[in-house]
Amino acid sequence: MRPEAIRQGDIPGVQLRLRRALPLEVEEAWRWLTDPERMERWLGAVAGGGAGELTLTSESASGDPVRERLTTRQRHPPRQWSVALLRLDAGWQAATLLVFELTPAASGCELDVLQTGFQQLALSTCLTEWERYRRRWRRALDRLAAAVGEPGA
Repeated sequence: MRPEAIRQGDIPGVQLRLRRALPLEVEEAWRWLTDPERMERWLGAVAGGGAGELTLTSESASGDPVRERLTTRQRHPPRQWSVALLRLDAGWQAATLLVFELTPAASGCELDVLQTGFQQLALSTCLTEWERYRRRWRRALDRLAAAVGEPGA
């Protein structure tokens, strides 16, 4: 696999940012971010865990199970949702901050995913986890783009 270049907005081991154009209006894209049935089609299996909290179960690139707790910090429908993301199966002692932001664009909208706080993780793992999430969000955004491009999606 060829190494991927660092993108604008990335700070290895600290924060990463990915953007994806979607052929949807902001309100429809918001439903893909927040509706559990739609989330499962691109992000992972969703289980409610209480007010403002949910657990995601997905697979890593190597096929290993990944469990994460997302706890809402701020929610500004239909533009922005920020959550504390805690990886449950990796012994994380601190959560990262994950922000989904939707911006109108000429052909629909743009989804911006910003994850910060990797430096709060153990020094021995922060770069590894940063790279793991960089690949994870890229795969997830590819699945989202494919799902919204499906007829009747």
